[in-house]
Amino acid sequence: MNGVADNHGSKNSLAKMKNQSFLNRVSLGIVTSLELVFYKYGCAIARRPAMFILLCIVVTAAFSVGLMKFTMEERPFKLWIPQDSDFIKVMEWQKANYPPQFRVHAAIYEAENVLNKTVLLEMLRVHEAVANAKTEKATWPSVCAKMPSITDSYFTRKRRRRASKKRTDVSSETGLSDVTDVLGELPQARFKRDGDEEGGVDWSVVLNRDYYCSVLQDMKQECIEHSILEIWGYDYHYINSLETQDIIDDVNEIETSFVYGFPTNFTEYLGKIERDNSGRVVKAGASKQMWITHINLSAVAVGDFVDDTGTGMEVDTASFEWEKELITAVLNETQRPAGVSVYLMAASSFGMISGDTIIGDAQFLGIGFCVVFIYIQVMLGKFNLVEQRPFLSLMGLSCVGMSIFVSYGICSMLGEPFGPVNNVLPFLLLGLGIDDMFVIMQAWNNLSDAEKKLELPQRLGCALKHAGVSITVTSLTDFAAFAIGSGTVLPALKSFCIYAAVGIAAVYFFQATFFVAWFALDQRRLEDKRNGLFWCWKHKNWTPNLCSQRDLCQTFFSDVYAKVLFKLPVKITVLVLTVGLFGVSCWGLTTLRQEFNPIWFLPQSSYLFKFFMKQEYYYPTSGESGVIYFGNINYTEELPKLDALMVAMRESEFISEVSSWYLKYKHYWNKQGYDILNATEQNMEFPDQLSQFLHSPSGSPYRVRNFLFNGTLNCTDPAPPVLASSVEYKHRLLSGSREKIAGMDEIKDIIRAMNFSGYVQSYSRAYSGWETDKIIEVELYRNMGLAMVVVFLVTLLLIANLPASMMVLFCVLLTLVDVGALMSWWGLTIDTVSCIDIVLAIGLCVDYAAHVAHAFMIQVGSRNQRARKAVATIGPAVLNGGFSTFLAFVFLANSDSHVFITFFKIFFGVVLYGLFHGLVFLPVLLSLIGPAPYPSATQDVHHLHDSHPHQEEHVARDTPLCQDLSPTSPEANMKDEVYPGPALVKFSQAKWGAGSCHGVCTVMYRICRTTPQKQMFTCGKGSGGPGMTGIEQQQ
Repeated sequence: MNGVADNHGSKNSLAKMKNQSFLNRVSLGIVTSLELVFYKYGCAIARRPAMFILLCIVVTAAFSVGLMKFTMEERPFKLWIPQDSDFIKVMEWQKANYPPQFRVHAAIYEAENVLNKTVLLEMLRVHEAVANAKTEKATWPSVCAKMPSITDSYFTRKRRRRASKKRTDVSSETGLSDVTDVLGELPQARFKRDGDEEGGVDWSVVLNRDYYCSVLQDMKQECIEHSILEIWGYDYHYINSLETQDIIDDVNEIETSFVYGFPTNFTEYLGKIERDNSGRVVKAGASKQMWITHINLSAVAVGDFVDDTGTGMEVDTASFEWEKELITAVLNETQRPAGVSVYLMAASSFGMISGDTIIGDAQFLGIGFCVVFIYIQVMLGKFNLVEQRPFLSLMGLSCVGMSIFVSYGICSMLGEPFGPVNNVLPFLLLGLGIDDMFVIMQAWNNLSDAEKKLELPQRLGCALKHAGVSITVTSLTDFAAFAIGSGTVLPALKSFCIYAAVGIAAVYFFQATFFVAWFALDQRRLEDKRNGLFWCWKHKNWTPNLCSQRDLCQTFFSDVYAKVLFKLPVKITVLVLTVGLFGVSCWGLTTLRQEFNPIWFLPQSSYLFKFFMKQEYYYPTSGESGVIYFGNINYTEELPKLDALMVAMRESEFISEVSSWYLKYKHYWNKQGYDILNATEQNMEFPDQLSQFLHSPSGSPYRVRNFLFNGTLNCTDPAPPVLASSVEYKHRLLSGSREKIAGMDEIKDIIRAMNFSGYVQSYSRAYSGWETDKIIEVELYRNMGLAMVVVFLVTLLLIANLPASMMVLFCVLLTLVDVGALMSWWGLTIDTVSCIDIVLAIGLCVDYAAHVAHAFMIQVGSRNQRARKAVATIGPAVLNGGFSTFLAFVFLANSDSHVFITFFKIFFGVVLYGLFHGLVFLPVLLSLIGPAPYPSATQDVHHLHDSHPHQEEHVARDTPLCQDLSPTSPEANMKDEVYPGPALVKFSQAKWGAGSCHGVCTVMYRICRTTPQKQMFTCGKGSGGPGMTGIEQQQ
């Protein structure tokens, strides 16, 4: 007997609904609205797939126009350093006020013992090759930096070879007698001799100033090249006549460069030195050779320059092109003897190599696409001629390509530069796009028997209705994570997050539109029994073979995994394993170091990376060099502060050496009886004293390198006003980022304490990494915290259940801890790249857990039953998505790029631990303490049970589109119909018109009976008539 439920029952149920939590009501509204939207959207696409395909193509083409403004940013200081940092500010000041004029190029020679003739002759060969290197506009003499050289007659070979020769014979051997002869005839400068004079007699003090300046002006200018070959003056015949013992003796005894005449410690060019009991050098494993080139600032001023991305310098084009010839000459191994290796660092090498490497490694993207295509084809299609889906697989991958164009186009249009880390974005979008594709296909495969009988538009609408919420949860959480990351102060991280956020939104749109449209066409083709590869070929009387109808992955999850996982011993094992893994990972996380080094961005197979590794091995005691810039200060008034600064730097525990013009200047004039700190003397004589000092042997090295004058500096005149000057220093070898940061901060504090009136700041190339180290940890935890909060809120909003959202967040935390430990064990550190990948990992590992949690919430039954159903229905899609993501980037393991290697290692951990926590731990946790299902899936009609105790009654929701499935006449309502969808507690009413639906299409609810075998709702005959409003009930 049929009847309409009484008003008392309806009011009672509505009252119960009102008493539910606000979150449950939000859940009902969000889920219902999303499902309604996706159902309509799926139906619309299935009816007009060509229109939506064309729409996607037009959207891609429109946004691709932005690629016309595409710019790549490869300058390290524009990528890895906060743009408001002290390093950037000092570099900008230097570029505007004290532009660098010199570039250093170095080579390291490695052999069993470099103190032998074979190695020296190879160094000499390279010396000649560099000297002969030329381009159309430049030669070595035209680009080299030059310095005065005392003529060969001043230091003959006899004096060099015999250090034991008494200096009393020097004048007769060197031809200095004619100089000493005139000393009595010329007025001498006032000077004071003491016992600590360096390098013998200082002729700038001995000789009359005018005469000395005339001699200095006539001195020959030599190109600056430093190596132990200076001992023998690059004389091939003489070097070829040396025995090994002669070489060792000269290295230990000669203290003056035969080329330049300045005192030189040649052992500083040697690495891995071995000494005998008396301290003499007897063997060395490496020798260094350096070339100094000069930047033509006049050419730079007129715009004839190249922006060297590695150093940030503006280099005149001629010099920059010549450096390429230098690289070719030094690395040419055609005549290199066996047992000798050469490693080179040219000033332009870093910029050339770092950019080319990441672009070159993009080849792995193509390999990844091919492998993933094969995997998708295997998983989406079936092994027969009709049900294979190669074209659909290709269109699914095309969504990733279209997303890349849209992302790059929009970001370029907005003026956002493309950084090297952004090259991993295609791999990210490939993984996320595949995940969405598998979820949509899994929803299609999970359609109920009743849904499979519907027309194609309704079927596709139902599939997208079920999958849409799930992919929206994951895509929105990923988008939110990267949107938060875009607020970072690190330019490379900001750029990547912006590109990624736009790309994720694009791939979400294309998978829900472009892929679904092609799926509609492909399904029509399949139902028409046309060939999967050649659509025009129709198979007659075709039936699929039984083997092709077996879905091994689905069978495994449904019949094996979902049954075994929820046995009590297995649950205990999973919980113990998870706790143990978490404990070990917490320990591993404590060993994770924070360190950033731009050298890591070089490929390990590159000549420049090998140079840095050899330099670290052979010259480990040399710390990082730095410089203090002085601008717009009153030197005559602030010399006491400068003196105090030098004292404080020498006393610093972080400074090993100070190379200061001021210290030499002070010593130079103290020897002559002047107290430069005496205010009465320094005010009047400082410019003149500075000029004399800078033209002396002890001051000459500082003349060009450490001063910038407002005018021309002449030997016989007082120095013009000083626009800028610098003092160089060297840190001791510092270990660990914390010690490096402390050393950098102490130098800044010392300078700040001096309270100079003008501009005084410290600068070092190493500070670029140290300043990043200083903030990277804070940035990482800030971005992680904000990303997780936003991800949690988005998950809570869409899953709409607090306990379930907390469990998803818990799985994310466990995954991140495990990944952090894996980073430490795998040799990674906290740097800019790993920071990016960890933020990225938050979004990715949310996907695995969120899919399972959402699937759990829409199931009914006991916790065990619901967890088993969730794993059986969504497990294959999650596993396929995770494994295909792994396939997409697995080939990056062979990359030379630090960016790609880091990406591979971190994502390997994310996929491994994310799948474990999403498919193993979370289902077990849900089976134990999982929350109640959605209100739309709850059995809560107690008053009906009281009225009809022998019936199992529910409130079930019909499909949301009345124009498609609603009865259009009373007669149509008199037959049994099957309607898919979860049950709802809320009673709603659908107004029936006379044979048609009225007004806004509302969701209809009926009291129905669950068919246990099919997990669907079977609604009985109703008693409504035209114009009636009521709730049907089956007896």
